[in-house]
Amino acid sequence: MSFGKSLKSELGRNTGKWVSNKVFGNTGWATPRRHVIEVEERKKQREEAREYKQRHKEVEIERREREKYLIQMEKKQAEREKQEIIRANEEEVKEHNNYLSVIQSVHKTYSEKMNWESLQKKEAPQYVQTAEELREEITKFTNEYIEQEVADLKKRYRLSLLRLIIGKMFIPKNRWLFKILGNEKVFIFIGLICIVGLLYGLFQEGFLQYFISILSVLAFLTAYIFKLGAKDFEKSVTLDNSIKSLEDNRSKLLEENLKEQQLAHEQYLRDMDNYKKMVDIANGVLSKNPQAYTYALNFFNPFDDILEYGSDITFKTNSNKVYVDFYVHNEEVIPNTTKKILRKGLEIRDEPLPLSRFNEIYQDYVCSCILKIAKEIFQLFHTINEVQINAKSSLMNSATGNFEEQTIVSVNIDRTKLDQLNFELLDPSDSMSNFEHRMDFKKNEGFSPVQDLQTTS
Repeated sequence: MSFGKSLKSELGRNTGKWVSNKVFGNTGWATPRRHVIEVEERKKQREEAREYKQRHKEVEIERREREKYLIQMEKKQAEREKQEIIRANEEEVKEHNNYLSVIQSVHKTYSEKMNWESLQKKEAPQYVQTAEELREEITKFTNEYIEQEVADLKKRYRLSLLRLIIGKMFIPKNRWLFKILGNEKVFIFIGLICIVGLLYGLFQEGFLQYFISILSVLAFLTAYIFKLGAKDFEKSVTLDNSIKSLEDNRSKLLEENLKEQQLAHEQYLRDMDNYKKMVDIANGVLSKNPQAYTYALNFFNPFDDILEYGSDITFKTNSNKVYVDFYVHNEEVIPNTTKKILRKGLEIRDEPLPLSRFNEIYQDYVCSCILKIAKEIFQLFHTINEVQINAKSSLMNSATGNFEEQTIVSVNIDRTKLDQLNFELLDPSDSMSNFEHRMDFKKNEGFSPVQDLQTTS
C-alpha cells in the first residue's frame, strides 16, 4: 500500500515536469521562467492595488468634499427659505397694521376744490365725423398708404438689369431652375462641360467647329446669367408675394380704418353727453339748485374710496345744506384679530383683537369717514357751508331684541370750523368736539344709539 502511494506520487511529479517542459521549454529553464512570470504578475497586481488605493483616497476626498458642499448648499437653501418665510411674515403683519392705520386716517386724502365757473365756461368737444361721412377720404388715405408701401417695397427689393434680360422667366414656377443654376457646384459642373465642348469644337472643321464652339459659349453665358439672376429671382418672388399680401389686405385695412373712425365718433358722443351733463350741473350748482347737488354727488362720486371698505352712503340736499346717512358695516371693515410674529419671525399667530382696541379703531374709523365726507362735500360745493352727517350701524334694540340700523354719531359740521383743523395731526374721535354732535361711546362697550340732530328744511 505504501509502495503504491509512492509510485503514484512520483508519477504525478514527473507528469507535472513534463507538462511544465512542454509549456515553458527546456527543462533547465522551466521553473525559473515560471517564477519570473509569477513575479511580474504579482508586481502588476500590486501596482494596480496601489493605484486603486490612491484613487480610492482621491475618490474618498472628492466624496467628502461633495458631501460637505451639499450640506453647505442645503444649509444655505434652508437659510434662504427661512429668510423668505420671515420676510413674508413681516410683510403680512406690516400690511395688516397699515390697513388698521389707513382706516383710521381716511380723512387725510380728499379731492381738490371744484371750479364750477371754469367748468361752466368750458368749450364743447370738437365734432368728430362718422365713418360714413369720411368714407371717401378714408378710402383715399388707405389706397395712398398701400401705394406708398408698394413703392417702399420696390426700393427695398431693387432688382438688377438681369430682370430685363431674363424677362418672363421670373415666375414662381421656375424657382427650381434658378435654385439649380444658382448652386455653385452645379455652375462649375456646367462650366466644365462647356469648356470640354469648346475644346471639342476647336478640333472640328468647318461649320461644326463654329457651331459647337458658339453653342458651348452660349450655354455657359446662359448658365452664368441664370446664376447671377438667382438672387434677383428670390427678391422678385418675395417682392411679388409682399405686394400681393398688401393688395389682399387692402379691403381689410379699409374696414379697420372705418371702424377706428366710428369708434372715435362714438367716443365723441360720450364726451359730448358728459359735457352737457357737467354744464347743466355747473349751472344748477351755481344757482343753488338742490337737484343739481344730488346730480353732482352721483356724477363725481367723491366717496368711492369709503365705499371700497364696504360702507354705504345716502344723501339729500336743500339749497344751503347737505344731509348724509353713512351706514357703517363694521364687520366688513374692522378686523377682529391682530397678527403677532413668533419664533423670531418664522410664525404668525392671529390673536383676538381686545374689545377695547377694536372699539377704539371702530370709533376712529367712523369719525374719520365723517370728516372725509364733510371735506369732500365742501370741496365739491363752495355754495354749501354746512353738512349734517348721521353715522348708522346695526345695533340691538333693547325694546324688541332685534338688530336694527340705529344712529351712533350725529354731527353738524360747519365749513369754517372744519377748515381750521389740521387733518394730519388731529385725532378723528376727539375732533368731533369741535362741532355740534351726539355720540355715546365707551371703550369697553362701544357705541350706544343716539338721536339724530334736528333736521331743518
